[in-house]
Amino acid sequence: MKARIAEMLQTFHGPAAPGKPEGAGSVRRSPGQTPLQYEKLLREKDREIDRLRHQLANAEARLQELMGQDVLTQLPNRHIFKEHLTHSLKRALRLGYSLSLMLIDIDHLRDINLKYGHEVGDAVLVEVAKILRSSVREIDMPARWGGEELVTVLHETDADGASVVAERVRRRISSLEIREPKTGKPIKITASLAVASYPQHSGDPQGLLEAASEALIQAKEDGCNRVLIANR
Repeated sequence: MKARIAEMLQTFHGPAAPGKPEGAGSVRRSPGQTPLQYEKLLREKDREIDRLRHQLANAEARLQELMGQDVLTQLPNRHIFKEHLTHSLKRALRLGYSLSLMLIDIDHLRDINLKYGHEVGDAVLVEVAKILRSSVREIDMPARWGGEELVTVLHETDADGASVVAERVRRRISSLEIREPKTGKPIKITASLAVASYPQHSGDPQGLLEAASEALIQAKEDGCNRVLIANR
């Protein structure tokens, strides 16, 4: 990946001349050029550099997506998760064992972003991802679904077993210590979780997602910071 980024940089900027730095500092003032014209040229070069840096950041994010990894949490992304869920459900159908889907929604994360800044919100997501990863087995599949939502496939686990895992995750999230950047005061972090399982709730990936999503909505409406199993 580093080699690919280096190649992109060379494509964007061209090979650097030996001993000469790139960027706005390498712009030379032409004879007869006024200071105002020279400053305008420098500003244009700075804007061009910012544009190229933005393109590079987008390219890196795209590479991470193609690699199947969420950039922020380092969990698998939605695309990889959907493929995993489809294959795992087919295997469960073939072998006749239970499989559960667990949705995790961080309560009021948008309010946290607005009040304390996106860096704090990102820190919350990273810490919740760590909790999720350490709360499930190696055979399970935690992932970033998007926004404030994470998701997990729990193999050979029925709805009751999945609710036990979900409750453990919920308690650990409620014990998180995230503090305000300016005052150092603790920020209360909670999450709502929902569980749907095969064969109780559905035999296809979309059906499981819909059942878990409906339960998650109900958990939020009931006041957040709770675990609900989908309607049987």
